[in-house]
Parts: sequence; C-alpha cells; structure tokens
Amino acid sequence: MSIEQNKEHHEKEFIYVPVPQMDQMGDDDEIDLLGLWNTIWKGKWFIMGFTLLCTLVAVYVTLYVLPVTYKSDVVLQPTEMSSQSGLSALAANLPISIPLGGSGGKNANIVSFLNSRTIKERLIEKYDLLPKLYSDIWDKENQKWMIDDPEEKPTILKGIQEKFKEIYAINKDKKTELITISWTDEDPEFTKIMLQRIVKEVRYYLENDYESDAKREREFVETQLNKAEKELEYWEKQVPSDKLILSKIQRERFASQTVYTELRKQLELSKISEVKEIINFKILDQPFVPERRFKPKRSLICALTILTAGFLSIFILFFQQFVINLRGKSKLDSKI
Repeated sequence: MSIEQNKEHHEKEFIYVPVPQMDQMGDDDEIDLLGLWNTIWKGKWFIMGFTLLCTLVAVYVTLYVLPVTYKSDVVLQPTEMSSQSGLSALAANLPISIPLGGSGGKNANIVSFLNSRTIKERLIEKYDLLPKLYSDIWDKENQKWMIDDPEEKPTILKGIQEKFKEIYAINKDKKTELITISWTDEDPEFTKIMLQRIVKEVRYYLENDYESDAKREREFVETQLNKAEKELEYWEKQVPSDKLILSKIQRERFASQTVYTELRKQLELSKISEVKEIINFKILDQPFVPERRFKPKRSLICALTILTAGFLSIFILFFQQFVINLRGKSKLDSKI
C-alpha cells in the first residue's frame, strides 16, 4: 500500500463530532416569556370568569353564611394608694419575726384575675351564658339542649376552653398600664352588657377577694397581739413565791406590757395602711353599643379572593399548556 492510499484509509476511519456551543445548549431551557403571555392572553376570558365566580361565592358567603359579629371595648386605668408600713420599725424594736411583703406588680393582679378561670366561671354561672355560647344546639322554646348524649352537652369547662377565646380578650399596655377588655357577640347591645358585668366582677374581687400586703400585715399583727395579751394576763396574775421572785414578775410584766403596747400601735397603723393600700381603677372608655360590624371583613375577604383566584386561574392555564406540550412532544417522539 502506497503512502497516499494509507493516508486516505486513516481519514475514512476518523469521524468528526462537532462540539455544541454554549449559546446553543441553553435555548431549550430558557423560559419563553412571549409564549407565556400568549397563553395568558388566550385564556383571559377563563381568568376573568374564574375570578368573577370565586368573588361572587365569597360575597355570598360573607353575606349569608358567616355570622355578623360586633365588638365593644372598655379601657381601665388601675390606680393605687399606698402608705409606708411601720413593720420595719416594729421589727427593729421587737424580738419577733414579721413577714414583709413586696410592693411591686400589684396592678398585675387585675390582669391576672381577668385572665383567670375564676372570672370566666363566675360569668357563665351567674349570667347563664351556656345557652348563649351554644345557641345552635339550644332550644329556646322548650329550654333544653337538643342533644341526647349527656357527654356531649356543653359544660362550663367546655365553654371556657372552646368559646371564650373567640369572644373575650384582655390586653395590657406595657407603657401606659391601661387595660383593655373586649367582648365580641352577634348582639351589639349584649357586648356592652357583658363588659359592664365584667367591670362589676372586678370591683367585687378587689373589694372582697383580693388580699393585699396591708391586709396580711393587719392579720399578722392581730395574731401577735392576741398572744401578747395572753402573755400579759398571765404575768399580771402571778404572785411572788419561792421559785418566782417579785423582780422577775415585774420584769416579765413590763416586757409583756411593752410588746402589747407596741402591737396595739402597730395594729392601728396596719388598719390605716389597709384602707390606703387599695387597688382600684378608673374607667377611661366606657362600654358602648357598637354600630359597625367587627366580622366578617367583607372588603378584605373579597380583595384576597380576587387576588388568589387570579393567580390560581393563571396557574391552571400554565398547567394545561404544559400538559398539551408534553403530549405533543410524546407523539412526536413516537413517530420518530
């Protein structure tokens, strides 16, 4: 074989494979914005119709399905009068241990009571709120529950756990210390009535149930005073004997008299402190009968429905076009 024939033989065996350029590789992966716009334009009537239908459904639901509720508020400003206790001076003069209470966070007791289960139980029991809370299963004419199973009947605990979160709210401003009490109901006049009842319960709690530091001080002093009085009476009855000389009787009597006198003074101071250390509140904003509905917020619901329905309809069009393109590609591959 000659040199030229050998060269031709090697050239036939060599196959040239062209390397694709970078600008050619990404053509299939690029998003065809014009194609997407054409898809949206072709389906514009579907988008408009779908959005309109969803909006009409939302309007119907807000008008005829969702209950209309009203919300009323009352704003309380806690006030407190406090006086300095004389227990520190008494503790320095007397050989007894006296518990001294702290003075911080007293206004928080009102918020704690408002958030407690105690006031919720009082409201339900005192004002018979269960039929109001579960009006959908309460027969007003026959005054009975429309439930046969006793275990499914509403209870006070169920009412607190299931309903009070929706209708009753407490908010305390950290800067101004103002307390806002809110009540929500379908009857606007009932919201005002319930807030007035809640304010009444808070006043009763502060006047009767709340135990202040001054009250605990006064009760402690009364207990110590009773002990000192018995001690003084004991030494006043003693007479000198071989085991008990007159000087010891006089010394113990004088000590008991001193303790008794100081405790009597402290009792009067404690009573004054108890009167002065009263946590009370002013009503800045009285409860009112709301005129505007609180829920449902129809304009917001309709706006969100239009926005959501528009995006959903566009997504449906894109998905439909994707399926069509996928089917066309599979048919083309099958023919090849």
